[in-house]
Amino acid sequence: MDRLGMLMILGSALFNAAASSMMKTGFGHQHDLLERGFIGAVSRIVTNPWAVAGVFCFGISFIFMSAALTRVDLSVAYPVMSGLVFVLVLGVSVFFFSEQITLMRLMGVFLILSGVLAISR
Repeated sequence: MDRLGMLMILGSALFNAAASSMMKTGFGHQHDLLERGFIGAVSRIVTNPWAVAGVFCFGISFIFMSAALTRVDLSVAYPVMSGLVFVLVLGVSVFFFSEQITLMRLMGVFLILSGVLAISR
């Protein structure tokens, strides 16, 4: 994997993690998003600035990943991006949402990252 391919994967991971974090910010305090049905959920999403920003970030993540796939094998790019997202979201979850990291979660992340490392070699 070349440096530019890795940078594109990193960009995809950063925007993906940011998008998920924005969705949590926009909807994490609410009850079931689907309680008013599909149309109600869509209405709540398009009128929530955090959700709109999250969808925008998912779009940028898509662009970065699309570009990365022109340089890196899918079987390497996707697991590496996903592993980075796991780590980034774990950090955001702890520092911004006060979520607890259990030993089991840490072991799970370690196992995932070990698998990503094995795949990328």
